[in-house]
Amino acid sequence: MGASRPTVVVIGAGPAGASAARVSAAAGLRTIVVERHRLPRDKVCGEACTPRAVRSLARVGLLPRLQDQGHEVLRGHLVSPGGVVLRAKLPPAVFGGKALTIRRSVLDALLLEEALRCGAELIEGVAVDGLQRSNGTVRVALANGDRIDASVIVGCDGVHSTVRRALGVSRPGATRIAQAMRAVFENVELPDPGALTLVWDKALLPAYGWVFPLPGGCANVGVGVRADRLKARGESLTAVFERFLDAPSVREALRGARPAGRALGCPLPYSAAWGPCVFDRALLAGDAAGLVNPLTGEGIDLAMESGELAGEAVADAARGGDFGAAALASHERACEATFGRMMRLNDWLGRAFSMPWLLDRIFRAGNRSPIVREQVAQIALGGQRAAITARFVAEVVRG
Repeated sequence: MGASRPTVVVIGAGPAGASAARVSAAAGLRTIVVERHRLPRDKVCGEACTPRAVRSLARVGLLPRLQDQGHEVLRGHLVSPGGVVLRAKLPPAVFGGKALTIRRSVLDALLLEEALRCGAELIEGVAVDGLQRSNGTVRVALANGDRIDASVIVGCDGVHSTVRRALGVSRPGATRIAQAMRAVFENVELPDPGALTLVWDKALLPAYGWVFPLPGGCANVGVGVRADRLKARGESLTAVFERFLDAPSVREALRGARPAGRALGCPLPYSAAWGPCVFDRALLAGDAAGLVNPLTGEGIDLAMESGELAGEAVADAARGGDFGAAALASHERACEATFGRMMRLNDWLGRAFSMPWLLDRIFRAGNRSPIVREQVAQIALGGQRAAITARFVAEVVRG
């Protein structure tokens, strides 16, 4: 596109930012990624890539390299509040049925490496100080005093997004935010190292706790709780996490293990009310747009996909020479078509999952019915065919 080609500034180098930058750079646009941290950096996360995320990694050719450094998962152990355990293979109908756990420092580095291979540039260790839109450009002010004039920006800078605030979009309220805490344990010998374990403890509903195997005999162990529930109970997230570690099933799974570092916490958007994500000369993707599965808190898969959609919208707008909100509106339409139905269903189910007796009944039915097992997996993993069907309801009622 020559010396006058548009400049795209992607703020944030996580899965959403790296994916947006890869698509934008591959389309021939000058693409600059600004990341406030020095890389590689750790990230508070369950570090599990769902089958949906694995599909995205395979599509861009990164799966073989990640499999070498990750841990393949083919099963799920779901524990209800009453202790009913639903053990099931991840069904092939859900994006191939293969999940992968991998350290975020590794995943993020490889995703960013692919964006740089496609021609993106990286500025790291510098925070964004502010944005100013005028005369057809967006001036990005960096904390070190530098300025970048961009044709369009893509905000992929997480739940505390500087870009979102600068665009005048407020952070979700307490009822739409969950607090998560996780720690990595080493010297772990899990009963089934090929399974993701999710525990819907009564103290965590409608969220859950998890024990996810990691490479090298490690495990990622954590909890998520809605912020308003924590406030109403007058509890600290640390206290909830420590109580989860003391649960019999978790204590048994971690017998002989030791923490590899301190437990860390972070906020997550937790609602179907994602967006808005399109503005004049600006887009949002991933956590910054509120695109996190409202039932499970999973965000890696939605981050990669929404980042790609943002990159495609920018490339389409560049071909028309217009980065106004109307020209970028295809991004919001694509996000709605890709995630909207799943987000609304899982938001509703998050409320249903507040009822311990219902979860117990669903998991009991799942142990008897392949229909219930597969639909629970579709729902939990963001499957394309996720739904509450009449057959599902009948099987649950039958018990």
